[in-house]
This record gives sequence, structure tokens and C-alpha cells, in this order.
Amino acid sequence: MKTLNILFSLLLSSHCFSQWIAQSSGTTSATLLGISFTDTANGTFVGTSGMIKHTTNAGSTWTAQTSGTPKFLRDVFFSSDSVGTIVGESGIILRTTNGGVNWNLQTSNTTEHLVHVHCINDNVGVATGQNGVIRTTTNGGMNWTTRSSGVTVELAGACMISDSIACTVGFNGTILMTTNGGATWNRQSSPTSNNLRGVTFVNADTGYIVGYGGVILKTTDGGTSWLQQTSNTANNLFALHFTSPETGSAVGTGIILRTTNGGTQWVSQSVPFSGDLYDVEFATTERGWTVGQTGKIFFTDNGGAAPDAVNEYELLNPNPNFFALQQNYPNPFNPSTVIRYTLSVNSYVSLKIVNILGEDVATLVDGLQHAGDKSVQFDASGLPGGMYFYRLTAYDRSDVKKLMLVK
Repeated sequence: MKTLNILFSLLLSSHCFSQWIAQSSGTTSATLLGISFTDTANGTFVGTSGMIKHTTNAGSTWTAQTSGTPKFLRDVFFSSDSVGTIVGESGIILRTTNGGVNWNLQTSNTTEHLVHVHCINDNVGVATGQNGVIRTTTNGGMNWTTRSSGVTVELAGACMISDSIACTVGFNGTILMTTNGGATWNRQSSPTSNNLRGVTFVNADTGYIVGYGGVILKTTDGGTSWLQQTSNTANNLFALHFTSPETGSAVGTGIILRTTNGGTQWVSQSVPFSGDLYDVEFATTERGWTVGQTGKIFFTDNGGAAPDAVNEYELLNPNPNFFALQQNYPNPFNPSTVIRYTLSVNSYVSLKIVNILGEDVATLVDGLQHAGDKSVQFDASGLPGGMYFYRLTAYDRSDVKKLMLVK
């Protein structure tokens, strides 16, 4: 019994469960390079070979949209529910005003590869790319104005802070700021010479930058000065997203980092992938997506970490306000049993079977479900006999129960 209790405790530890759940993008050959969500259900990702796909159900399914180009599409940003902008190879800029039903080509006046786009609203935005290229618009992309950056390095990340203030970052530790809508760009002092790939500001004062070699920088004075933070990784970091000055995530080569204290501490989260993750987007503090090589897309509904609810107290006292998980019947069983649960609200639901080593052995449910009574049959014909656990996650809460397969 003591051994079983130890194994059960290990099962419940935050290190045993991967809280980033793989979703199907419909491709394993394309690289996914950018992603943008307008709310908790509606999002778009872009990638190689002109790929654009859209979801209306939080990523449970993705539907292809027509880009009209075979070129790499490097980034996408939606400034409102219906208005979005995509940038990519050879200066391509695409714009939609109907949620992606149609994507229209805009004139960028460059053949340089555009790498990143960010808009403060439907009219004002900035696009940056290779060889120091910068383009800005104040009329929704009807005109993209050529700007002089004063550098020739790739500018891989950009962020509009207001209609007139923006920041862009790039290779060799480059950090540029503008306070006049992009007419002039001033180089800022950088504490690193590493290539910088992503930048975000959560307000006029607080911003973060990520880059190669695990570099993370933070400013609290609007970009005048930048201090390096401890990431505890040497992996390249490509993108980041913050939902508040304190809470954010960064992604890179086989790694996802999370902070809830403004970067004082960055915690590595479990993700079942060793390749490059190129972008990350959160619709709420808890619900987010990340995309990368070989068509990979991962989803979390609890900030990417094992929720505090998954502990011994919650197992004994599940929260009835969100869902109720029943004991499977029959139990013990061979070879099949039924798991029943009730949802009080519509929610993204994950129901998994886990062995005593904390390894996922079956996924029974992974998608959006409506409120009501649910039942799922679990067929364990292909599994050896023994103790297993089933874990239901819904509406940022989790519950775990034991089940016994007898053979």
C-alpha cells in the first residue's frame, strides 16, 4: 500500500502530466510559423507553402483558407474579430476584413522577406523583416510606407505600443524604438549581442524580449533600458506572449517557459516535442496555443502547468460548480468500462487514462463539449492488467479517479 501511495503521489505531481495537449493541424510536412486568436474559440495559423488555417472551436478542428500564394507566410495578426494581416516571403502582405473568408494582396513595395506584423488597431500597424526592412501603415494597409531602420540585420519581432510608439528587435542584439509612428527609429542599448526574435509590451512601461541562447530581457521604463533575466535555458527562444505585466509564456526549441511574477522566475513546462516552436498566443491567462515544425500545434487550458486543483484535497472534494466526475462502472473491469461525468457549463474537455508511472495511455475526450451528462466507454483490450487512473480536465479544474483492469 505504501508503494501504491508513492506512485499515486508521483502521478499527481506537476511534472507527470503534460499540460500542453497536441492538436491536429492536418499536416505533418508544413512548418507552422504564426498564430493569432481573436477570442477563446476563433483563431488562425499560417505556415509554409502559403498555408492558412482557421478554427472556430478552439483548435479541435482547423479549416484551410485560400491564400493565393505558395510562399512562406511568416506571421499573422488579427486586430479585431474580422480584420487580420499576414506577412511573408518576398514582401507579401495579405489582408482580410471578413475573418479570412477572403485574403487580399496588398502592396508592400519590397521584395525582402517580411517576418513579423503587429497592429495597434485596424488601421495602424508595422511590419518588419530581413535586411532591416520596416513598413508602417495608418490606413489599414491601403498604403505601406517605407521606413529607414538604419540597420541591415533581420528585424524578427515588432510591437506597436501606441499609434506613435513601437519597438522592433532583431539579430545581433538589435533593439529599435520609434516615438513618431516610424518616421525615425532610435537604437537602444542592449545587454546582449544574441539574435533577438520576439518582443511584446503589456503597457507603456513594461515590455519583454526573447532571443537565441535563452535570452530574456525586460524593461520597466518604456524601453529606455533593458535588463537580462534568468531563463535557466540555453535553448533558442522565438516568441512570447503576456496577458498581464506579471504573467506570460515564451516558446523555443523544445521548450515552453512560464512566469507569473514578471520574470523573476521562469519555469520550464512539459511539452512532448523537441523541435522548434515559433509562435505562442493566449486568448486568456489560461487558454493558449503554440505552433512549430512538422505541423505541430499544442493547446493548454490551464496556463500550461498542472493546476493547483490536481491535488489530494481536490480528489476528495471535487468542485461541483463546474463538473462532477463519477466512479467508472464496472470497476474492477475487463475489458471495458463506462466513465460518466456532468458538465455544468460548456467547456473544453480532456479525459485521459494514465498508468501508475504517470504516462498517458489513452485519450478518450479532447475537445469542446456542451453542458450536460456525458458517458464514455473505455476499452482496455490492448492494455495489461493493473491499476490505472482517469483524469478529467474542464473549465480550469481537474479530477482524478482510480480504476482497476483485471486480466
